[in-house]
Amino acid sequence: NWRIWSRMGWQEIKRRYRRTVLGPFWVTLSLGMFVGGMGFVWAPLFNVSVREYLPFISTGMICWVFVSSLITEGCITYTHAEALIKQLNFPLSILNWMLVWRNVIVLFHNLVIAALVFLVLQIPVTWNTLLFFPGVVLIGINGVWISMLLGMISARYRDVPQLVGNLVQVMMFVTPVFWYAKQLGARAKIIDYNLLFHLIDVIRSPLLGNAPSLLSYSAVVAMAIVGWAVTLFIYARFRRRIAFWL
Repeated sequence: NWRIWSRMGWQEIKRRYRRTVLGPFWVTLSLGMFVGGMGFVWAPLFNVSVREYLPFISTGMICWVFVSSLITEGCITYTHAEALIKQLNFPLSILNWMLVWRNVIVLFHNLVIAALVFLVLQIPVTWNTLLFFPGVVLIGINGVWISMLLGMISARYRDVPQLVGNLVQVMMFVTPVFWYAKQLGARAKIIDYNLLFHLIDVIRSPLLGNAPSLLSYSAVVAMAIVGWAVTLFIYARFRRRIAFWL
């Protein structure tokens, strides 16, 4: 039913920013201001040049907003569609695909920030940049099962969205978004166990002109296989109860 969720995702974007001048570019503007302020302040703290650090933090924040939004918004996928779920009989996964598609649209709006940074700093684009697109597909596939699983759990236990939101905030600072993994020195290997880092790496590295590591691809694919297996098992067992939980 891709025609349904793609249309619904686009309509949701239009509904959120109805009667605004910039529309979804308001998110891009606020993110761009944050990146600009952080880039010029944190670059001296890390003893790196602004030319090196600004592309790093801009791509990092763009990718982090995309991944974290899939997780946090996934928690409220079903609770925010309570009236729709109670009135109509339809595959609930449409809501999850709609969520992913909506965030992909926002992601491409936010890419304007990276494009401007690269243009101003005259950073060349390489063939590795094309790996960004399969990375987005991999994250989207993971995003669907994540939102399905968290959506079901959150419908049953309403404390889960607050818990997940707090955990995501903490993970932003322990994931190499603002800082370089190499700054950990001998302890940099601990980053390999951070699944959020691998989700970000498959789209951030191509934007920076590098190929993601094989470990990141393996971790993201493994997440998709295991995650979908667990989610489909739970969904098949409890999907009929979701309307009653709401």
